[in-house]
Amino acid sequence: MQIEQIDETILKRINLGDEKAFSMLYRAYYVYLNTIALYYINDENVSREIVNDIFLQVWNRRGSLTYPVHSYLIKAVQNGSIDHLRSEQSSQRALENHKKQFSISYHESYIRSTPQPLQYVELRQAEEEIQKALEQLPAKCRQIFTMYFYENMTAEEIAKNMEIKVSTVRVQLKNAFDRIKKLLEHLLFLLF
Repeated sequence: MQIEQIDETILKRINLGDEKAFSMLYRAYYVYLNTIALYYINDENVSREIVNDIFLQVWNRRGSLTYPVHSYLIKAVQNGSIDHLRSEQSSQRALENHKKQFSISYHESYIRSTPQPLQYVELRQAEEEIQKALEQLPAKCRQIFTMYFYENMTAEEIAKNMEIKVSTVRVQLKNAFDRIKKLLEHLLFLLF
């Protein structure tokens, strides 16, 4: 059916709920309205969706359609296209904001968790100096300190392992702390 053949009689039939008349209107205008929507949206699937939504609205509004319907259908396609573009823009804006927030959060946590190059060098130097200080401890004292701090053993476990008293372990740890503290006074600001 051609667009020119849609007259007042067909609209009256649609207003009365005649599905056959509605089908005639659909076939006459579908390609034409789809072309208009495609011009605005540039996406075939979305254009079809917009036009089908308009025909659904026409069917739901049957009883209030007036002749001529041509201008109404074109305006409905334009409005549907504008609504889609606004919705898409709003969704895109929300997605962009979400991406920005994620990116900012990621960068903030990266910056906070990653030492600055100078800090990295300072920490490496501090580690080397700590190792040198540990080497200056007496062998037994160094062994207890290493077991306590690097192997995460308790004073009781160290005492049992070395077959010495727990009080001896504690004294040796205190001595190690005191000596290391004195040897590394200049690094305390980095360590604490």
